[in-house]
Amino acid sequence: MQLPKIILCVFVAFTAILSCKKADEFKKYTAGGEIIYTGRPDSVQVYPGKNRVALSWLLISDPTIVKSKVYWNNHKDSAELAVVRGSGTDTIRMFINHLPEDNYDFEIYNYDKQGHSSVKVQVPGTVYGDIYTASLLNRAITDAGVENNTATVTWGNVAASAGVIAMQLSYTDTLNLSRDTVIPAVYEGQVTLLPRFQPGSTIRYRTLFKPAVLAIDTFYSRYDTIPVKADVTALYLKNPGAPFLRDDTQYYDWRWGQLLNWQYNAAAGNNHTYDAINGSANACFTIWIWGNGPLVNGKIYQTVALPAGDYVFNATVSNIDNWLESTYLTVAYGSALPNVEDISTALAYGQFTDNSKTLVSASFTLPASATVTLGVVGSLANPTAQTLRISKVTLVKYK
Repeated sequence: MQLPKIILCVFVAFTAILSCKKADEFKKYTAGGEIIYTGRPDSVQVYPGKNRVALSWLLISDPTIVKSKVYWNNHKDSAELAVVRGSGTDTIRMFINHLPEDNYDFEIYNYDKQGHSSVKVQVPGTVYGDIYTASLLNRAITDAGVENNTATVTWGNVAASAGVIAMQLSYTDTLNLSRDTVIPAVYEGQVTLLPRFQPGSTIRYRTLFKPAVLAIDTFYSRYDTIPVKADVTALYLKNPGAPFLRDDTQYYDWRWGQLLNWQYNAAAGNNHTYDAINGSANACFTIWIWGNGPLVNGKIYQTVALPAGDYVFNATVSNIDNWLESTYLTVAYGSALPNVEDISTALAYGQFTDNSKTLVSASFTLPASATVTLGVVGSLANPTAQTLRISKVTLVKYK
């Protein structure tokens, strides 16, 4: 079907009017000439730091670029960088320093000689500072001890996302030289050995952090002192067990005897203090009655001079027969142990009860060097059968 000629003429005229109108509108926006854009920054990366940030991007295609400019803080602040193009792809790197700790939006533009800019490329970035540093906590330590002049530090597990990258430790060696070492972080099951560790020395440490994978700065927690424990049993206690040794100058038979190098009163000694019920290779320290009780204030002990420090006196239980109502691992000032009824006057004590507790400890602090007595005091009330057998004792000092 053909349109009438008059309608077709009106349609063509209307179309021509619209075309002219659109052209006029376009000219309004291009009155200053054709809009020219330089090549935009490509593959922008943000590297967070301490009161600074680093930015990098690629210049790929446009050879006319002569500078780049970065804006932040809603265009209130800016920095620019002159660009000398090579023949291929160039990598641009820019550091922006002296930034307050905060989150930022960075806007990056490229410019040619005539001042034509690229389109904007906007990227977020974080700047860290004193607030972040103050929030950092040292990596946990589950154990620290010294044996044969080697310190062993066992670290608590830590998530990779926590940002821990290393631990820095300072200590004094056996030549009285200061040592400082940085240990890269392993997130699970990490143990650090410090050889030639001077007895009595302390370990100071701090933890190194990076808040993000691309961070350009390392952040440090405060220094802490590790409470290093040293087994000083061999320095101060004689015949500590595993197994205990018998005094062969005293009466003995295949099983019974008296402990070598330990003192004891008549209440404990009359029943013997050494028991090899499981053979001499497993001989025990013992206080007991078996149809010949009760026993009142039996005491087995050693008196030693100790330097100032924090200590733990431990006893490993081999076996307990029946319930022990009043038997204590005890530490006291001076050359004697208190009686059971005066146990609260002791420097420290731990109670033996039954086989549910295989390690009994007494913790104490000496603000100055002192003479102390360590051992066991017990009153056994059941005349039929009560026994305490200890397989070993240890004395641990914490620094």
